[in-house]
Amino acid sequence: MKNIDPVKALDDKVERLKKDLKSLGDRIDNAQTDAAQHKLSTTNQVRDTTRKIAKTNERVTELAESVHRLERLLVALNRKVRAGETRKADFDTWPEIGKPLIARILAGQEAYARKTFTPQEAKTRRRAVAEYDRQAHEAIDAAEALTTLPPNAESLWRKKYKQWQTIVGKQRPEAPDDNEHAGDAAAKTAGNEAVAQARELIRARIEDAVANDLLFPAWFENMLGPAAPPGKADDWLYTATDVVLYRLLHDITSPASALGTAPQEQGHRRTLHDRLIVECADYRKP
Repeated sequence: MKNIDPVKALDDKVERLKKDLKSLGDRIDNAQTDAAQHKLSTTNQVRDTTRKIAKTNERVTELAESVHRLERLLVALNRKVRAGETRKADFDTWPEIGKPLIARILAGQEAYARKTFTPQEAKTRRRAVAEYDRQAHEAIDAAEALTTLPPNAESLWRKKYKQWQTIVGKQRPEAPDDNEHAGDAAAKTAGNEAVAQARELIRARIEDAVANDLLFPAWFENMLGPAAPPGKADDWLYTATDVVLYRLLHDITSPASALGTAPQEQGHRRTLHDRLIVECADYRKP
């Protein structure tokens, strides 16, 4: 009968387990190494792809700029060719829109910019003025009384002094001017009529230039493009009319810039300038 040492058998089993554990650890290490290498490879591929995309985007941007420059050169060349063969449209000389008409338009704009009272606001303001005047008369009477009161009339003195203080530091509200209100209303009506008249004259000349294929001024094409976009002819004509009117109202004479320097102050001119900038940018889109 074979004699088996139980301690040795246990040691042999432990050794086999150690070998199995080491083998398993090596397999795990190898798997982790492979995963790390695969991740690194994938990361490198992503970086390479990103760099390629970036280079492609740069190239596309360069090509777009080149196309834009080419378009501008073609436009300039087209203008030179047309200038030698085509009659030019005159959108800078307007003897039929004289200074009196321009003055009526500007006066109407100023009237719209001024604060006007509604009938209810005017009524409320007149009441405030009347109340101020009443308190002012009482204060004056109280001040005069203070100079004649006897020294022992302390309570009466306090009363008169309080009446005087009610008006000190206050300002009389501005009363509505019915004449000014009526004048503004007349100026607004005259201004609106003048605007309609000027627009009609300007639009007719622009339509004539389009119909006869005349060469537009450089500032006009820079602002509105060489022609009306498809499907937007009427809107384009409306905006073009306002661009010419803006130049006339504000004495813009630049041969390149349609609207000149942007106004800094808020008001009708700034509002119209900003609207024309947005509308014309839309018409110049490819």
